[in-house]
Amino acid sequence: MKRHQAIQDTELPPLPPNPTDDAVESSRPMQEDYFGFQAFDTFEFPDGLTWIKFKKMNEGDKAKFQKTSSRDLVLERQSGNARMKVDPGGDRHALIIECCVDWNLKRGPQREPILFSERNLREFLALANPQIVEDLEKAIRKFNPWLMAEMTVEDIDREIDNLKEMREIAEARELGKSSSSDK
Repeated sequence: MKRHQAIQDTELPPLPPNPTDDAVESSRPMQEDYFGFQAFDTFEFPDGLTWIKFKKMNEGDKAKFQKTSSRDLVLERQSGNARMKVDPGGDRHALIIECCVDWNLKRGPQREPILFSERNLREFLALANPQIVEDLEKAIRKFNPWLMAEMTVEDIDREIDNLKEMREIAEARELGKSSSSDK
């Protein structure tokens, strides 16, 4: 019997690249990683320099927010009345605290940078211009579309009324500017 000698891999010449390998590989769909969901956006302040970075909520963030913003419904058996405590300011703050992840805020006459932390964010929310806080909330809600789906018709009507009132104020202000410039 003749014995066959084993050939080592190093003795074989390398195979030439197959040009169809890349084409076949790139035409196959790549399965997504559904555990790695992360998306961020930035809210820019009116000065164009200051910003707050916020995230799109994943399911865990959503559940945590809904737990902090849920309300108990109390039904009074004798009268048949129903009561529910509503705290729009608390809900707004809970949403912002859950979503904001970074900022470049500065404070004081020396414009010292403020380190981002939940404690500093809470202080900012307590002391900030309410219009900026509302604008930040709207940006976060737009970036998290499921939040808009939770708005009731009454919430939407309230927003429409607020916008109409803001429009009237802006019109009056602009009319005042034009009449003072005519003089």
